[in-house]
Amino acid sequence: MAFKSFSVQTAIRLGLLFGTLLVLAFAIANQRALVLILFVTGLVVFQAFSLNRYVNRTNKELTNFLDGLRFGDFLQTFSIGHLGETFKDLEQVLTLTVEKVKKVRLEKEQQAMYFQALVEHIPLPLFVLHSDRRVEILNNSVRRTFNVADITNTDELADFGHSFHRDVIQITPGEQILTTISLDGSEQQFILSATQITLQGNILKLISLQNIQTQLDARELATWQNLLRVTSHEILNSLTPVSSLARTAKSLADDFGQSHKLTKPEQIDMGDIRDALETLVRRSEGLTGFVQSYRQLTRMPPPKMVQVKLSNYLKRLEGLFKPEWASKKIRLTIQQDPANIILLADEGMLDQAMINLLRNAADALEGVKKAEVWINAYYDNQQRVVLEVCDNGPGIEKDMRDKIFVPFFTTKKQGSGVGLTLVRYIILSHGASISYAPRKGGGSVFRIVF
Repeated sequence: MAFKSFSVQTAIRLGLLFGTLLVLAFAIANQRALVLILFVTGLVVFQAFSLNRYVNRTNKELTNFLDGLRFGDFLQTFSIGHLGETFKDLEQVLTLTVEKVKKVRLEKEQQAMYFQALVEHIPLPLFVLHSDRRVEILNNSVRRTFNVADITNTDELADFGHSFHRDVIQITPGEQILTTISLDGSEQQFILSATQITLQGNILKLISLQNIQTQLDARELATWQNLLRVTSHEILNSLTPVSSLARTAKSLADDFGQSHKLTKPEQIDMGDIRDALETLVRRSEGLTGFVQSYRQLTRMPPPKMVQVKLSNYLKRLEGLFKPEWASKKIRLTIQQDPANIILLADEGMLDQAMINLLRNAADALEGVKKAEVWINAYYDNQQRVVLEVCDNGPGIEKDMRDKIFVPFFTTKKQGSGVGLTLVRYIILSHGASISYAPRKGGGSVFRIVF
């Protein structure tokens, strides 16, 4: 066992080397054969090289150990324990250190995977903006929201609206601002938030987005409902006595004309009075009906949600409109992919919304050659059900597009402005959203996203 000691083996190797040197010196001094001198010289060189390699073995093990840590090689082993007790301790320390670093690294990798999974499951789009305006996407919510595979720099954000592009660049850490993003041909409102983080000395800006369009739509609709409730109540309170008095006055005028003999000029005047009263009665009743139609919007019950097989539902709509539109030469096409879409909705209320949209499309196609209407059903990139009603009519002028869902606003000569307001109310009551976009090639697209 003593010969396994590093110090003993080193001393023996030194002794052998010293003895060989003495033999070499003796051979040279006594002028022995050249072959003997060369042999002993080679033996000295070999012993010196062997001693150096033996002594440097510890340094080599340490070098391998540090290289393993640097390159992540945790499969290395150490075999210097046979050199003595001190080297046994060193071998044990190196082995334990490698195991500890391996364990810590594994824990860090698992922790990184855990946090990455958390970030991926956050429904809010998250991305990082670098100082050189490079964009790094952090989760799939960004890809689903913008319907892109990747975004590499801020210049690409301009495709979703110049105001959004400007807001992302100008927002300061800790700030929250309202921004508008153009998605699928419609503008949606988002809350844009920024946080500053420092990574390896680099200052980064963490950007998050929160879609509040549905909440804004619901708040706006609730405001309109309250306004309509109060306004219709006050108008009806004022119209009721006016309408009643007009009918009474017309009845009195009729009775008076029948019970009295009037001269020809008086008959003409009485006729004008009756016509004026008749107009007043007709207009007051028309205005009462108009106000009551809006009043119904404030009294609609909440939807009773059931599972609706979309293929059957759309086939029923097709059967309802195709015979009617055949005489108008309007072609109806239904496209659905996949065929097994299930929608959670109140089928009766959905009927009201879809029938309104389809009748509006037919009205817009009046006088259009090769008139066509399409109903498209599909899943979007966020796996939401999308229903589209499209037509190849003249479309809606740009300055009117943001007003079409506002109560009392209409583009029709005889319209009341109730139809699209009712549609919007029904869709929002389902927790869905509706938007308008111009159709490529001309026409309109009303898009409902559930």
